[in-house]
Amino acid sequence: MQEKNRSEIDNKYKWDLSKIYQDPDLLEKDKQEILKLKDQLVAMRGSLTANATNLLKAIDLYYAIMRILDKMVVYTNMKFHEDMDNNASKVLVGKVDKLASEISADLSFFTPEVLKCDYQEITKFLSENQELKKYQHMLEDLYREKKYVLDEKEEKLLSTLQEAFQVPSNVFDLLNDVDMTFEDIKDEEGNIISVTESNYSSLVKSSSRRVRHDAYYSLYNGYKKLKNTFSATLAGNVKVDSLIAKIRGYDSVLQMSLYGDNIDLSLYDHLLKAVNSSKVMDKYLALRKEVLGLDELHMYDMYAPLVKEYNKKYTYEEAKEMVLEALKPLGEDYLTHLKELFDEGAIDVFPNKNKRSGAYSWGSYDTMPYVLLNFVGTFSDVSTIAHECGHAMHSYYSDHNQEYHNASYTIFLAEIASTVNEILLNHYALNKACKKEEKLFFLNNLLELYRTTFIRQAMFAEFEKEIYAKEQNGEILTEEVFTSCYKDLNDKYYKGVVDDDLIRYEAFRIPHFYTSFYVYKYATGIAVSSKIATNILNNESNALENYLTFLKSGSSDYSLNILKKVGIDLVNDTTLDDILKEFDKLIEEFKEIYRS
Repeated sequence: MQEKNRSEIDNKYKWDLSKIYQDPDLLEKDKQEILKLKDQLVAMRGSLTANATNLLKAIDLYYAIMRILDKMVVYTNMKFHEDMDNNASKVLVGKVDKLASEISADLSFFTPEVLKCDYQEITKFLSENQELKKYQHMLEDLYREKKYVLDEKEEKLLSTLQEAFQVPSNVFDLLNDVDMTFEDIKDEEGNIISVTESNYSSLVKSSSRRVRHDAYYSLYNGYKKLKNTFSATLAGNVKVDSLIAKIRGYDSVLQMSLYGDNIDLSLYDHLLKAVNSSKVMDKYLALRKEVLGLDELHMYDMYAPLVKEYNKKYTYEEAKEMVLEALKPLGEDYLTHLKELFDEGAIDVFPNKNKRSGAYSWGSYDTMPYVLLNFVGTFSDVSTIAHECGHAMHSYYSDHNQEYHNASYTIFLAEIASTVNEILLNHYALNKACKKEEKLFFLNNLLELYRTTFIRQAMFAEFEKEIYAKEQNGEILTEEVFTSCYKDLNDKYYKGVVDDDLIRYEAFRIPHFYTSFYVYKYATGIAVSSKIATNILNNESNALENYLTFLKSGSSDYSLNILKKVGIDLVNDTTLDDILKEFDKLIEEFKEIYRS
């Protein structure tokens, strides 16, 4: 049951990073190319907007630098994530981070100098030079943010501090993925096993309440032991973001975080209001308590399977085929390119000692999209494959249909393609189920998808809003402030559930808190995904065509405008309320089958 060393895992289950760099020494060649391009751009300083030709050349140089740097960052970090205790990989990451910081500082003049030019002159340049028009949306968006861009000297100062600003996040990663240890527990058969971030999600889903209890106490007591350290790192991250927002002139970190996506703050409040005004969680908790046959529901019961008789394990090969079958409604072109990712070394499958926990999809414009997993064989792991492959395919379509500067879709849109895949997978599994227990199992998974990705992420979003408001109001962010705030919200969202007090330390376990105001996008994303998936499964006119158009759009327009291409207007329609109705509908469907 101990985690394997990376060398013990078959290469066919590891991603192939040699497709990016055959040898880490080749990073030096790209570094020299970046420095050469940087010198060319610096030489243009003072004349970037002298004419349309200069502006085009300057922007081309800027993005050429960023394109190479992206590839270097992706490679070194993914290499590090294979084994986060590997000193050589740590050194590589440090070198590239330092280079990125230096380039950022050296090119800090770029944006302020462009913005010194009146936008009417930019409009004139666009009419004069057809090639420059490819940057029209980029320039429009740049000028939209003009009031928050500092002068050249101040931008350079902020750029030189970027590496230091990453310290809280970097410390969290090392604490969470390398240094943290938890007490061993006994599994269902009495075997001693080590609790890790990778296997906790499986342990807390055990049909044995004793195993769930022990895993829960092992994990959160581990965080409790380091509560002051985690509190300091999280407070440091909040302070960094608050400082940047203040320096740039934003009213708050929340406004700064949403402004980049051109999202009004009212959408954030709309989300929280929709969730808090709904009684659907009360109904869900009552159902969970009934099915589990418990006198009282504890937080360690929240992930327990509602169908004890059906607890299937999957091999990776079985999981892969299941995902491919489930995603057939997305068409042959989608499936063809997804199979390429499975077959060409894009996926790192199994956990190993010191590997980064969790899962993600990453890559650059000049690489294939890669996927990191920590697969242990549960249906949740199958769902994670579908989720991360959704990200990967979104990147694939964007990269192949947009130029570099428009290829990276916004974070606001990032969780839509992933959760469309999860919904399709769950509906596929539900429709294939024959036995009552199977149907209930997959219905439960759909319920959990909506609970964890919509309601739970909304709770995280409310937590972030509260702690940043406390910081803005001058309150000192201590361990007690973080944990009390988190516990109070957990009690509100999970009324009547016993949390054993330890749930307060979950505040220190969520990595996305180090990317401020990211989590609400999971909630808005799955609300959109639910509508898209439903339209595709119902064969609505142009549903698939519109969805593929969405995947290909990258960041070629503002996020809400891109969503309108699939007929969704988050600001004015009922998408955020509709998903709560869908959640309620699934609860009723579960009840009907369970009680039959």
